[in-house]
Amino acid sequence: MTIDRTYPIFTVRWLAVHGLAVPTVFFLGSISAMQFIQR
Repeated sequence: MTIDRTYPIFTVRWLAVHGLAVPTVFFLGSISAMQFIQR
């Protein structure tokens, strides 16, 4: 009842957090890997 109402908000928030976190982690990981490879 209250779960049915808060569930879509939680999923949208979860998608927004992961949508921003995944590219950020991948971007930082690629930058650090490039710096380690160059040196």
